[in-house]
Amino acid sequence: MGGRNSLAFAGAHPERLERLCIVDIGPRIEPAGGNRITNELRDLPPEFNNFEDALTHVQKGNRFASEPVMRRRLTGQTQQLPNGKLGWKFDQEIREQRINGTGAPSVDLWPTLDNITCPTLLVRGMETDLLAEETAQQMVATLKQGTLAQIERAGHMVFEDNPADFIAAVHGWLAG
Repeated sequence: MGGRNSLAFAGAHPERLERLCIVDIGPRIEPAGGNRITNELRDLPPEFNNFEDALTHVQKGNRFASEPVMRRRLTGQTQQLPNGKLGWKFDQEIREQRINGTGAPSVDLWPTLDNITCPTLLVRGMETDLLAEETAQQMVATLKQGTLAQIERAGHMVFEDNPADFIAAVHGWLAG
């Protein structure tokens, strides 16, 4: 949600930004990716016996991130429950809204792109199912100062899936 929030903010307050980097999200979420996330949430156990069981579960859904990266992510996403098991920190109501389709409707962010005036880097994982290449190309063409970096061996979590290439792309853009 950070990228969509950033697009909305940048479109509403372009004078407050010098640069903007958006990672693997756009005004339109591909249905396949949205459905995958909903299914993952639906199939997500509410608790695990221990950290290693949780790690095994989340690693099944990520082809690229290293084990240390997944351990770090999972440490931030979980908490010890009163029953001694490991559970999620996120608000379960958000999960239920996503599964049941009862959340707020998605806002059309295409009009906001016209308002974004600062140099903007769009980073796309080449294995993502959330941001189609055609959408990314259209975004860059719509943005006044848009640049696209496509990162190999990365899905939606580009900075975790291929941190070296992600960092190189962002550093190169910032230096340019």
